[in-house]
Amino acid sequence: MRTPGSEFLQRRDLLLNLVCAELTARYKTATLGVLWSILNPLLLMLILVVVFGNFVRLGIENYPIFVLSALLPWSFFQTSVVNAAGSLPRASGLVKRVRIPRAFIPLSAILASLVHFLISLGLLFMLMLALGVPLTATVLLIPPVIVLQAVLLVGVSLLVSSLNVFYRDIEYILAPALSGLFYLTPIFYPLSYVPPAWRGWYALNPMVGIIEAYRRMLIDGSFPAPRLLATSAMTSLAILVVGTAVFHWAEPYFDDYV
Repeated sequence: MRTPGSEFLQRRDLLLNLVCAELTARYKTATLGVLWSILNPLLLMLILVVVFGNFVRLGIENYPIFVLSALLPWSFFQTSVVNAAGSLPRASGLVKRVRIPRAFIPLSAILASLVHFLISLGLLFMLMLALGVPLTATVLLIPPVIVLQAVLLVGVSLLVSSLNVFYRDIEYILAPALSGLFYLTPIFYPLSYVPPAWRGWYALNPMVGIIEAYRRMLIDGSFPAPRLLATSAMTSLAILVVGTAVFHWAEPYFDDYV
């Protein structure tokens, strides 16, 4: 059985072309183009800062950075999953007429979102320096967290993209599902606000450990709790195994349904 990793090594130039096509297609009719990948989390951050910094008053120091350090990886997760879910039907011409590794199509959606995420991280670093929030050496350890998030995204994207070929309702289910997951992830509130009795179940959401890792390395200059990160890693790997298995099972039937 061929894996997306082996096919990536053999035909990475093709994958790069698909990523470029994905980036072009996303913003070809938008005046601000790729800037929307940065403006969307910034606008949501401003709303959250106004509400929770002035009305609810959570009392969290450097709240704009606190929120944005979680919103950017969340935006990476959300845009990757949403765009990957509908990627196979959108690329029906490629699926039916061109012999390419089908997994490249949802993977290109992830890599396109990764480009946006890396640009946004650079802007976050500049904002932190402008607001007097120091960058520490732990920032150098962020790449492994990005790899962990990519593992999660590959699994989720392969799963939802293959299921969406047969059940087009998947795209419509994703919106409320991601909205619910947003509130079940420590984005605008700290993990300490979750009751201790619920944290074991809460941590089964793999984005919890990933968000906490980004936040601690960026703001606190510390390392994430090993147990929390290990839970996210094991859950992400399990999702990758399931997503890969479902995709390979469904792939022979794509021609008949896209």
